[in-house]
Amino acid sequence: MSAKDKRQRLIDAAYKVFSRKGFNNASIKDIAYEAGITPGLVHYYFKNKEELLFSVQSDIQERYHIQYDGKKESEMNPLDVLFEIKSRVEKDPDWYRWRYELYSLGLKNDPYKQEVANILLNGRESLSNPLKNLNVEAKETDALAGILLACFDGLALQKMFDDEFDLDQTYKLLIDLLENYLKKRKN
Repeated sequence: MSAKDKRQRLIDAAYKVFSRKGFNNASIKDIAYEAGITPGLVHYYFKNKEELLFSVQSDIQERYHIQYDGKKESEMNPLDVLFEIKSRVEKDPDWYRWRYELYSLGLKNDPYKQEVANILLNGRESLSNPLKNLNVEAKETDALAGILLACFDGLALQKMFDDEFDLDQTYKLLIDLLENYLKKRKN
């Protein structure tokens, strides 16, 4: 296994362990065990747990943004983006667990605050691009992206705590609200 593969294996393992146990409860030993690598080797690739945390975040962000790379704004369908985000709740709930873990760290620790601010900014920007196709003013596009990001995070949280929460119906209503807003803006 190449050094690059081992590093990626550690990042993937850290993602799982941090999402499952939380950053503060996860140990380098836990991550090494999950990766099938000796704990000493973790320090060869990452000087500390914090560096590993930021590497995991960078990797996750790159994976989710790569699906939109190279696409022109005119090729991005806002509804497709909404459905893809909705699907993450069921397909990859660890993605949201990860986000909530980072939010918690950012609220309690200044070193993580800027990282969380960047995550939220990147999320708003990635939503703003497809929204530009809807002929909404730039200032409103950014505000709408912020509202949608808050909705996505909040709806995912509710679904993760309540299996009975009807995510499909809720997203249908969210889409209806968005469509009504857009119709009103055209008039």
